[in-house]
Amino acid sequence: MLLAALVLAILLLLGLTAQLMQLRREKYRLTDQLANANQRQLELQSEITYLKQVQDTFINTADDAIILLDASQVVLLANPVAMELANTPMLGETLIASLRHNGIDELVHEVLGEEADLAERLLDIERQKFQARARRAETNRGTVCLLTLHNITALKRAELARREMVANVSHELRHPITSIGLLADTLQDDAVRKSKKGRKMLANIRREVDILTQLVQEMRDLSLIESGQMPIKLTPTNLRQPVASAVETQAALAENKSQTIALAVPEEISVLADAPYIERVVKNILHNAIKFTPEGGAVDISATASNGEVTIAIHDTGRGINREDLPRIFERFFQVDRSRNDGTGLGLAIARHIVRAHGGKIWVDSVEGQGTTFFFTLAEVDSPET
Repeated sequence: MLLAALVLAILLLLGLTAQLMQLRREKYRLTDQLANANQRQLELQSEITYLKQVQDTFINTADDAIILLDASQVVLLANPVAMELANTPMLGETLIASLRHNGIDELVHEVLGEEADLAERLLDIERQKFQARARRAETNRGTVCLLTLHNITALKRAELARREMVANVSHELRHPITSIGLLADTLQDDAVRKSKKGRKMLANIRREVDILTQLVQEMRDLSLIESGQMPIKLTPTNLRQPVASAVETQAALAENKSQTIALAVPEEISVLADAPYIERVVKNILHNAIKFTPEGGAVDISATASNGEVTIAIHDTGRGINREDLPRIFERFFQVDRSRNDGTGLGLAIARHIVRAHGGKIWVDSVEGQGTTFFFTLAEVDSPET
């Protein structure tokens, strides 16, 4: 009996010892996990600190004014550029109290009022030009608004200087070019015209004078359009009329190359536009289409209306445009074929400015060897009364 009790006690003791060992092993495991967790916490804290430093560095060294607002337009964050602009620490203050600018207040109100997720406009602040942008975002602490103010004063001044230079150069060139043209015309009536070589030289002079005349005129027009000195009067306009007029001006050029021009613009489509300007857009694009389409090719002009917008497409069967050249096709003076000197490189730039002034978009789609299609859009309106 005593032996049985002793065996039972030993077994109980062994069981307790095993449990104790198990608990110790569990303790060591939990201790290791805690140490690993602490180490991971330190690593994460270090990473968070690093990211915060990077964020602060970018915000504090940014050239733009950066302001973060809550839903009540109270400033949560402002970088040094913003505080210098406001001449106040800003933090904890309302936006209107910090900057005291109705235009900025209206921009932020538009976003926080959920009229739009993103809004931007050009504003004058302290006699400087700023591109202001406000964006709304949702966080776990509520709605916030990120406001950025990009100073474009220097850019606007440079742009104004460029326009003035172009206007001045255009003005100064008109007189000597006109004089050269008159002299060439006079020589054609003189004895030189009896010589075949003389006639060829005079024809070359006249061609170059015409190109220079066109260049000066287009430089002047582009400068006026960009500066707003050539106002566009938007009125309900039957689209087919200016398009057909543009086709008529280029018909002889197409005939000389045995090309066909197909016009598929429905009579009932009307747009909000300034007819002479739209005629010029079509003329500029059409002239290029004819120039870069081979003998016997074709140009198709069509228009479709959808959701209050009209899309005009001008397609040619020419050689197409290199993919690398497509992003630059609307740049001033850019020419796809640099070996040719029969253009100014301003026609498409002028077309782009005119379309944008109408509130439309313009773009190009082309595959080399498969032709090119230019598109632009205008706002559709009810047909004007006749």
